Amino acid sequence: MTTNTSLERLQQLLPQLFQPIEVIGDPYLRFQLTPEIPVLLSMERVQEALVIPASSISPLPNLPAFSIGLMNARDRVFLAVDLAQLLGFPPLPNNLRNYQIIVTHLPSTVPDNRNSDLFLSEKCLGLAVRDLKGVTRYEAKTLQPLVREVHPFLKPYLLGGFIETKEQVLVLDVMAAIANSFSSS
Repeated sequence: MTTNTSLERLQQLLPQLFQPIEVIGDPYLRFQLTPEIPVLLSMERVQEALVIPASSISPLPNLPAFSIGLMNARDRVFLAVDLAQLLGFPPLPNNLRNYQIIVTHLPSTVPDNRNSDLFLSEKCLGLAVRDLKGVTRYEAKTLQPLVREVHPFLKPYLLGGFIETKEQVLVLDVMAAIANSFSSS
């Protein structure tokens, strides 16, 4: 009579659980920029995605129209902006109870008082979007130039797209969009 441990018994009954899964492609966060435009954002700059009550965002005066206000996540206070409005589309409705926020980390140089060198510190920015759809994976080598017409003011902020069921899903260069918007405001 052989005695099997629980682990051995599980391996016999459910071998697929113990098979390594090969993950192919880079992760991208999918969301709706507008009701008609689905967009992907590389997870390289994404810290997290949150649903925040509108009452948790404090409006600030004298900021560009695309600025929603200050928010707090993980003991960090940072600005939240309406991504669609920042890119030239109509703003999110102003009567939302909750905002769907993509928290991005942005590198910036900050002087180090200990010496004359600069060091890299992370700053966060919240991007309010219409609808978060989840994470998907694509291989970077399959990124293609734009094959469909897009709004002219959106084109400079796109890296290209991935073909998905005969439709191209756009990939946003969030750093270019943010840099351009804040430098011109």
